[in-house]
Amino acid sequence: MFYRTLFIISILFLMTRINGQQVQVISSSDHSPIEHVAVFNISRERAALTDSLGNIDLSIFPLSDTILFQHPSYITAQYNKKTISGQTFIVLDRKRILIDEYVISASKSRESKLIIPYMVEVFEQNVLRETTGLTAAEILESAGNIMVQKTQGGGGSPILRGFEANKILLVVDGVRLNNAIYRNGHLQNSITIDHSILERTEVIFGPTSIIYGSDALGGVIHYYTRDPGLAEDSQTLLDVQAYTQYASAMQGKTGHLDFSVGKRKVGTLTSITYKDLGDIRIGARRSPYLYDWGQITHYVDRVNGMDSTVVNKNTLIQKNSGYHQLDILQKIRYTPSMYVDWILNMQYSTSSDIDRLDKLNDYSGENLKYASYYYGPQNRCLISLKNVLKKDNRFFTNMTTIAAFQKIDEDRNSRKFRNTELLTQQEDVHVFSLNMDLLKIWGANHKLNYGLEISHNRVASQAWYENIQTGEQQPALTRYPEGGSQTWSASAYASYKWIMNKQLVLNGGSRYNWGTLSSQFFNPILPYDQIHINHGALTGSLGLVYKPSDRWQLNAILSTGFRNPNVDDYGKVRAKDEYVTVPNENLSPEYSYNAELGISRIVEGYMKIEVVGYYTYLKDAIVRTDYQLNGEDSFYYDGDPYRISTNYNAGRAYIYGTSMNVTSNLNKNILLKATLNYTRGHNLTDDVPLGHIPPIFGRTSLTYRKSRFFVDTYFVYHGWKSVNDFSPFGEDNDEEAMAYGFPSWWTANIKAGFQAGSHLNFILAIENLIDQFYKPYASGVSAPGRNFIITARFTL
Repeated sequence: MFYRTLFIISILFLMTRINGQQVQVISSSDHSPIEHVAVFNISRERAALTDSLGNIDLSIFPLSDTILFQHPSYITAQYNKKTISGQTFIVLDRKRILIDEYVISASKSRESKLIIPYMVEVFEQNVLRETTGLTAAEILESAGNIMVQKTQGGGGSPILRGFEANKILLVVDGVRLNNAIYRNGHLQNSITIDHSILERTEVIFGPTSIIYGSDALGGVIHYYTRDPGLAEDSQTLLDVQAYTQYASAMQGKTGHLDFSVGKRKVGTLTSITYKDLGDIRIGARRSPYLYDWGQITHYVDRVNGMDSTVVNKNTLIQKNSGYHQLDILQKIRYTPSMYVDWILNMQYSTSSDIDRLDKLNDYSGENLKYASYYYGPQNRCLISLKNVLKKDNRFFTNMTTIAAFQKIDEDRNSRKFRNTELLTQQEDVHVFSLNMDLLKIWGANHKLNYGLEISHNRVASQAWYENIQTGEQQPALTRYPEGGSQTWSASAYASYKWIMNKQLVLNGGSRYNWGTLSSQFFNPILPYDQIHINHGALTGSLGLVYKPSDRWQLNAILSTGFRNPNVDDYGKVRAKDEYVTVPNENLSPEYSYNAELGISRIVEGYMKIEVVGYYTYLKDAIVRTDYQLNGEDSFYYDGDPYRISTNYNAGRAYIYGTSMNVTSNLNKNILLKATLNYTRGHNLTDDVPLGHIPPIFGRTSLTYRKSRFFVDTYFVYHGWKSVNDFSPFGEDNDEEAMAYGFPSWWTANIKAGFQAGSHLNFILAIENLIDQFYKPYASGVSAPGRNFIITARFTL
């Protein structure tokens, strides 16, 4: 009886399957069932959804119908019912280019990238691990829309939309790195961040002063280091990661180790990275029209106790471009409950002396001008305590508080050829900061971010000459005010997001900042002994995200940004080229007014095209100009005559440009990416080109992935920067260019990776395949030639 019943049930089940044709929709990658697939005919008269197991009954569709299977994460499939009448499975391919990335930095809280009006570039951990960049600055170049300038081997100054240095805000783990001596020229401070321990990096393009305050004129680069993991049960969580890397062009060796130990409530993470990078070998393949441009033909050495100009026997090697660096990170995490999280974050970075290659290749007559010119060990110490409260109440849904202290040592040392006096200028900066960022969510469509920030900077500056033979010291002019400087700033902000419907999202906000600056001078060449500046700044933004369909998206932004003058702007005495910059007590904040429009088009499952256009109007932009001091337009500094210049509020300037991005899945294994960026800028007040504006540049890559293996072939290209487009005040480093500017260049590159089991993977890269010589825009150091990079990574 039992077998007869079982037989009847089986026959009935088979008849149901035949008549109703129940099918299961599965993913092509892992054959897992896909829930909530919309299944409908072309006329949309009949429709249904797959269940939690991916099953659906197709009996509602006539045999002559054409059926579509649609899901937001998969490529839509279309079949005539006749052709699939005998099938039990429908296989869908995932849409790789439509992954809904989340972004933290835009509002300091996690949200979908699809509802943010800003142009944002996200480097997730898997992307960071595949980059071959040797520093936290170099990894940014892989995006294709960020240019990095290098004054020396230990350099790296990102450029966003024609803004650089103190007009871009650097942030690590919620703490701003920009301090009172961040300069207007080119900065290498981003290399003090250990890229080996990063979990993700986010770059926001355009003014973002509402959330981040001063300095975010060109954008924000936010580095996030990994946090300690916690165990889910009574067991102990142990995570160990290590890698070693070798780069042939500079005989560079990097070693990294980190380990994390976690219990249910307490976790720790320890990381250490050491890199030893030698002198850079440049490309051997060069145009004859470049002559010896970019080569180091001579260098200075001490022979029998005397400076001597020595011929560089191998001009492919850039003498004095190497350095080494040590980075240490320690985090301790305590999570007493699901509502509270504490993280103590300690970071320390130190380097060897870093030679200023752009100075060491300057000539005075037949000899080099300087025997030595270098940054002393660049030290950065950061200690922060972060608290996150996640229990919803009437005031907030989440609240994050970060109290931080930073100590930065930045020293400059220089000695002229056959001069026994070594000039040392020593700068010590202490930074105290407090940030409170709150998030309140009402329902699913209303979100308010608000908070406050308090920051205090103290700058101590010393300078002296030291006889390298006798050790005798005597006072010298300091770079910054001898009596010390202090800055205070306090600000509050609010930003509101309203998701009106599936098609429209509105963003708006405002921020007010108040600041004070004070310095004491003991410099006899100045007609005053102190500077005291008070200022306030009000900024706002309005953004819109409009999605008329799943294939089109329109982003629009109207925003303002500001940057408070700092000690480097108003209190510096510095010689460069033919000019010496002197203090100016009349500086005020510089403002930017930005309009931006972005359009993206998705060709379903195949291609995504993004075009962003922007126009930024600068008011009271801080730039250099000719100046008179005590009725004189020049004086002697460090034994040489210089014309006098100063920073001032130029009045009016503009920057406009466009960025274009294409991402295309040629098939399920091959991904094509291409970028192109164009920027122009002009100082309207002086009717001269604006500095820091890069030439047209971009990147194209073709990546093949299958199982544990990938190959990435990519091309990097930069246009010509004509001398006619240089700023006359030296920001574009025209002394490092040829007579007609910085020539255009391109490189071909390839890298391949292989996952050897669950614990070990390898990456082999060959950069600059054809060994092309080139020198990036405004850089003092020429780029590496053919460079073999081998990385071996171990995880446990």
